[in-house]
Amino acid sequence: MSTQSLFIPRTTIATFAKTPEVLTVLQDLKDHTLLSRAQYNAFDGDIDEIINKYPSGGTPELLILEHDGPIEDLERLAEVSAATTQLIIISSDNDISRYRRLLDQGGADYLFTPVTPELLLGSISRTFSHTENRQAGALVTVFSCGRGSGGSTIAQNTAALISQLPEKRALLLDFDLFTGTTTLTFDLSPVRGLRELLRDPKSISPKEITKLAHERSTSLQILCSPPSLEPGFSVNMDHFVDILDQARTLSDFIIVDMPSGWSLLHSKLLAMSEHTMLVSMADLGSYQTLHNIETLAANLRQNLPPADIVINRWSPATESLISSRLFSETAKGGHLVKVGDFGKTAIAAAEAGKAVAETTPFPSDLKDLFSFVEGLAGVRRKQQDRKVKQFWTSLFGRKQT
Repeated sequence: MSTQSLFIPRTTIATFAKTPEVLTVLQDLKDHTLLSRAQYNAFDGDIDEIINKYPSGGTPELLILEHDGPIEDLERLAEVSAATTQLIIISSDNDISRYRRLLDQGGADYLFTPVTPELLLGSISRTFSHTENRQAGALVTVFSCGRGSGGSTIAQNTAALISQLPEKRALLLDFDLFTGTTTLTFDLSPVRGLRELLRDPKSISPKEITKLAHERSTSLQILCSPPSLEPGFSVNMDHFVDILDQARTLSDFIIVDMPSGWSLLHSKLLAMSEHTMLVSMADLGSYQTLHNIETLAANLRQNLPPADIVINRWSPATESLISSRLFSETAKGGHLVKVGDFGKTAIAAAEAGKAVAETTPFPSDLKDLFSFVEGLAGVRRKQQDRKVKQFWTSLFGRKQT
């Protein structure tokens, strides 16, 4: 099972097991990046251990328990469990009637041994998805490899391209509060925005994000703030993560434009984002920064897809200066995307308050990025489908003579 489409929110989880095999899997799960938002603990024990640990209630939002005894024994947990606590059972007994009895009594899931990290993560994700009736939009974070590499341009066009795909919605978040260019690109003048959410973290909610976001179209929303060097304004990394958790419930894809430089927030998003795009210019200085981030990504993203690399303003001339093969080797399994120099197209788009991807005719310099975005969203080109259909028609539709 692929874990890249799963989402586990900021929550509390406690797991209990007696057999060494199950306990080891539960303990190893603690370091998985998908659980980076959760307070997760694994204990050696059974029902008695849970009751002893939480004698007066206060159980976490999710309990995972290895239990081969009668399902009726679980009624003892009702005496200490909070009303909002969910329960997942792990058992060596694959009797389907046990599974049904557990669900009838309000259990969230029933897993047969042997269990794997992927199986557990899928079950945890489904449990919270059903509880909160939420979707889990994929997080795509765009990092600039040095100033002037054009990460903001790539983030803005990626969001615009995703919004042009059938039945796909995108939400663009500009996390560069001080020098962000989103307001300039899309000719926006927000009175309130991302900065106000960070000032009042208690207000962070899907409703408030929807209220503050600019609706570019039915499939593209933008949340940003006017660039400002406001003195005394500090940001809290956890508040950014809270915004992302809530934003995921609103759209299929959340595209985050990260500011240049590096911070703990950069490392956090590099480790937790389902997809990351490292944007570099075709020069040695930008490549060196890219190489450093890619090395860090290899350590932080061991359970997630490798980072993808975008060469911005690529051309045959830059190829002669530094080969794209070097970038491809650095990608270590991730995609390599080449984006050309927009030139006059970018100037015309800026004058119209548009991203280049919103202009017509469609710019050829974005074709590689568009193909990448289609793959990201799992969309096949109609042209490709038509070619396949024509092939089968020509192969089997010929009249016999």
